[in-house]
Amino acid sequence: MKQWKLSVNAAFFGRQSNGYTQYQPQRTLEEKLALIKQVAGVEGVELKYPFDLEDVERARQLLAEHGLVCSAVNVDIKDAAYFRWGALSATSAEARDRAIRRLCEGMDIAAALGVNLVTTCPLADAYDYPFEIDYDQAWGWFIESVRRVAGHRDDVRLVMEYQPHYMEARTLLSDVGKMLYLIRQVDRPNFGANLDVGHAIFGGESPAEAAALLAREGRLWYLHSNDNIGRGGDWDMISGSVHFWEWLELLYTLDRLDYQGWIGADIAAHQLGPVEAFGANTRMLQRMMWLLDRVDIQELQALVRQDGTVPQIFDLLMRNMIQEAAR
Repeated sequence: MKQWKLSVNAAFFGRQSNGYTQYQPQRTLEEKLALIKQVAGVEGVELKYPFDLEDVERARQLLAEHGLVCSAVNVDIKDAAYFRWGALSATSAEARDRAIRRLCEGMDIAAALGVNLVTTCPLADAYDYPFEIDYDQAWGWFIESVRRVAGHRDDVRLVMEYQPHYMEARTLLSDVGKMLYLIRQVDRPNFGANLDVGHAIFGGESPAEAAALLAREGRLWYLHSNDNIGRGGDWDMISGSVHFWEWLELLYTLDRLDYQGWIGADIAAHQLGPVEAFGANTRMLQRMMWLLDRVDIQELQALVRQDGTVPQIFDLLMRNMIQEAAR
């Protein structure tokens, strides 16, 4: 099995809080990178714009000093000071222009850092109530805004992650079907998807199926690893800690699809703290890959492609787990 490049999201190594308490303190980029360097197996770091990248040259220097590379520039377009009523789909032309400008700046910074990928999750493009937005108008502006950003430069890929809900009750880009629709409508060769596994799970999807659908369009370019308890929300838990079998299926599927991108990580560092949480996530990913390496993949694939073979598939996987545990 291919050993993918592993990356982490620097934002989770800084201030972490929820509506009740603060778990982690605010940290400088230098402090965050020093912590990330302690996570064995991690090669890359996803930097947040504008927060981590106010001084691009300093960020470049710190990455080099810590032996890390930038896997992606993650652009924030959910600040309520500007995007209270939407960002890329906002009725306000000023808000849309600001969101577009910020994403274009992120693309320029990515190019300056030698990385060809910008990612964002358009959480501000959302709503709570019936009659709150004009859906046709909102989607029209959303598509046009994304098209303008993607057209800013063709040497940097723009990827978006869908999410069922977060700040509002519903988001425009809520599932893999809408992601595929947006890709088709934008129709730019440098626009694709970042599959956040936890978002697929709590949206009731099979992450492996979502990956396969995006890959069929040739637009699966990035991935965020995590887990959660299901439809309750986006808890950013350690990968495979809840949906172990779904994670095994996803890794098997990514291998069959010859996925070439990074596997990033969005893990909530609450009680555990970032080094412990991301370290555990990395080890889980590596061990699940290691387990699949010890399975006869051709036999597994042959079983998957037959009807009624689920018992044999689980026997095959469990047999290998038991044999390795006994060594």
